[in-house]
Amino acid sequence: MASSIYRRYMWLIRTISQKQGGLTFDEINKRWQRCSLNNEGTELSKRTFRNWINAIGENLGIYIECSKSHPYRYYIWNDGETKDDLMAWALNAFSIGQMATENNEIKERIMLEEIPSADEHLDIILSAMRSNHKIRMTYKPFGRDEICLVTEPYAVKLSRKRWYVICHSEKHDKEYIYGLDRITDVEETTEKFKLKDKFSAEKVFQGCIGITVFKDIPIEEVRLKITGYLRNYIDTLPIHSSQTLLVSTSDYSIYSYRLRPDNELVDIICGMGNCCEVLEPLSLREKIHETALEMAKKNE
Repeated sequence: MASSIYRRYMWLIRTISQKQGGLTFDEINKRWQRCSLNNEGTELSKRTFRNWINAIGENLGIYIECSKSHPYRYYIWNDGETKDDLMAWALNAFSIGQMATENNEIKERIMLEEIPSADEHLDIILSAMRSNHKIRMTYKPFGRDEICLVTEPYAVKLSRKRWYVICHSEKHDKEYIYGLDRITDVEETTEKFKLKDKFSAEKVFQGCIGITVFKDIPIEEVRLKITGYLRNYIDTLPIHSSQTLLVSTSDYSIYSYRLRPDNELVDIICGMGNCCEVLEPLSLREKIHETALEMAKKNE
């Protein structure tokens, strides 16, 4: 029953958020009558609707408001602090799950990408983060011996189909990043920790395109000239939140970014092949040139 009502809450959030400017109650009601969650096709009563809105606000921290003038549309209220990307990720996860349920008879023809160890360890780590409890974990780095440690889980990040946990080391007073797919065992302890004042996961990865953080590499303006079909992919799925379109012609587009030109950025640019040219900075352009020559030599 709990999972059933939760799916209804998520359906309502997703339905309202899909329409810019929101929806009237009548529009929501018509969509509910066609929804697969409503097996009997019954109408949505205003009392049930209000109960859902109140529960969504209390339990999920997502507030649905109604405009003060006709035609009285309902919309998702954003106070400027709500993490839109987190809500979008949750709605997308719900959408995929709902889509899989509705299409069970063709499940062999629906192919999804696996995220290693997400189900196995993520829930334990998130529970520890909510309670500010330290975690005890066994970690196997690539090419090194297994280590056991007790640490403070500060944040998690999803990058390139892998989950990572950002932990604070009390001993060294700095943050370390661990891949969940390399954690062989983890448990939440009862030992409390206090989050550092003004800690911001967003600031930790400021200017980073992936998971690696090199504070000694300053953030610079990176300009890329993209040609061919690749422009369509970059327009619909930006490679970084700082992406800005500067120039668009029939032959090419020029994008600007605020990034640290580290090895992860080099990997992404090289993956674009001859569709991408680095315009700035010169040091990154030279690094791409050197990497391309090494690749060509190895593939002679």
